[in-house]
Amino acid sequence: MAPITYTIIETIPRALLLVVGLLGMIFSIKGRSRGVSGLLVAAFVIMIVTTVASIVWQFVTANLSSWAEGLSADEIRLIFMGVGIPLDAGGVLSWLLVAIGVVKSGRSLRQSGPAPYTGPAGYPMAAQPQQPFPPAQQPPG
Repeated sequence: MAPITYTIIETIPRALLLVVGLLGMIFSIKGRSRGVSGLLVAAFVIMIVTTVASIVWQFVTANLSSWAEGLSADEIRLIFMGVGIPLDAGGVLSWLLVAIGVVKSGRSLRQSGPAPYTGPAGYPMAAQPQQPFPPAQQPPG
């Protein structure tokens, strides 16, 4: 098989991650009206950008022999490290933002206020006890 065929096969998982990122961004933008955090939108944007960059980098490295001619092994390692660290950091940042956004959106869905009635189902609430004596009235004056 040709090297480009191997590269295309190797990019299939990244293409699937790109689809997940696009779907996540669409659902998080639609969910903004229901209290979904803006962190999720940012996380999916970062995920899409890093995924596209990693796909491009994969195709650049497929033609390594032509552009790396004359470079030492240390220089090639430095180039790979210089590209790999930002890509990995972007991936970690996107998943961290997803986790924070999910936690924050889960908290905002909880209702604040009085606790719901916890009595038996199907029965009316018990009557509140009456005060035995009316409150004392203050004399005018």
